[in-house]
Amino acid sequence: MHSGGIVGTGRRRAARPALAVGEGTAIFMLLLATEGRAWAQDDRGAGTGSSAPAQQAAAAGAFSSWTTTARSDTQRATARVTGGYDGSSKGATFDSGAEVQLANRLALRATGSSSPASPGLGLRFEGKVDALRQEANGVDLAFAGGYESRGFNEVPSVAGTLALGRSLGNLHLVANVGYARGLEDSEQYGSAGLAGIYQVSQQLQLGLDSRLRIDLERDEDEPPGEREWELLAGPTVTFTMGSFAVIGGTGLATNQLRLQPGLNVGAIGYLGLGAAF
Repeated sequence: MHSGGIVGTGRRRAARPALAVGEGTAIFMLLLATEGRAWAQDDRGAGTGSSAPAQQAAAAGAFSSWTTTARSDTQRATARVTGGYDGSSKGATFDSGAEVQLANRLALRATGSSSPASPGLGLRFEGKVDALRQEANGVDLAFAGGYESRGFNEVPSVAGTLALGRSLGNLHLVANVGYARGLEDSEQYGSAGLAGIYQVSQQLQLGLDSRLRIDLERDEDEPPGEREWELLAGPTVTFTMGSFAVIGGTGLATNQLRLQPGLNVGAIGYLGLGAAF
């Protein structure tokens, strides 16, 4: 894995936080300006013109920054944008995402993010298929796959994620496992995530979210200072109002750098907005 900005890697990462914020805000505002007409569906009654679309989306984990929801039928379109601070890498973070449902079990997703450990804007575009639904199969199961301009290994890659979900009363659980293959230098990494969202009231959800990413490529061209693995985990809170939501989270960020002793550990926090139509 090659981490741009380290002498001898032959690659440079351009730190462009202003572009990251602009791209993510543009995605978010585009969805806010879109007239999201809901249609009736045969599962869970989602997309039937509910007066609280953001609440339905939040309860399924659609506003999570670190995990992928296991079903896309809660609303026709969702969007989120957050900004925060990562104490382990000592810098600002930015994350945005949007998902549009094309059919009952098919959706398109786009995300953009930046962090001090990987500055500049990383984009990801993918399709998502809901393979199983809890009503008929006991669990929700979805597969998402596509292209990311810069993955955990700092190179373009093809990535896929399996998302498993299940609702138990007011509690919704989500588990992810993913793999990405770099399009340069045989890079590859794996990922996993766990999340739980509890519906405290009609407008308030509390939860826990987490994501682990680990470098799976090993060769002699592994420069010191690159991330060998990274773990983000902590509690979340979402307050919804009709089609909109306020999203917040805090927790612990930890990463291990190649050929360097010790761990980088620090607090992480973020705040943002979400919308569903």
